Amino acid sequence: MNDPQQTRFPQVVESRKLAESWRAKIFEDTLRYESTSTAPYWRFEVPDFTLAIGVREDGKIPLVKQYRHGAKRSFWEFPAGLMEQNETPLDCVKREFIEEIGHELINPVLLSKFFPYAGRSDQLAYIYTGRVGRIVGQKLDTVEELEVAFVEEGSIFSLLSKNISATHLLAYLLYQNSRDPSP
Repeated sequence: MNDPQQTRFPQVVESRKLAESWRAKIFEDTLRYESTSTAPYWRFEVPDFTLAIGVREDGKIPLVKQYRHGAKRSFWEFPAGLMEQNETPLDCVKREFIEEIGHELINPVLLSKFFPYAGRSDQLAYIYTGRVGRIVGQKLDTVEELEVAFVEEGSIFSLLSKNISATHLLAYLLYQNSRDPSP
């Protein structure tokens, strides 16, 4: 196996912005490889996001069901959202939990962070868990329409697997692994 420190990166010869809308940008880069051949490569820039797996005192976990236009279907997901400019991941996860669930997220703990689409973006996903706190009321964005359900943990995998949103399923597996006492 090659040493990661020895990996050579292609040179960016040119970068063109193809589109920009709201908080997203799409670029086409021309990359030059060691062989001196070049190839076009598209990438996108979007803000990092957070996702929260909150656990209520009775053990139930809140999920939100909302339409995702890219897949043209609705998914059951954990509350999640894009980070605002100059917002920390911790502040974002607390804000998004209130916005979507209407409860505070108490003692959030970072389970993991990862690149959900490393082939095309440097966006990071921050996965948290915490306790569901007191009710403070939902504060949905003007374009958000979602259904909230507090679900028994034993039903979550099945709900997430019906229409798989990979990031949310991965987050749940990370959460389950964090609670597994075996080495």
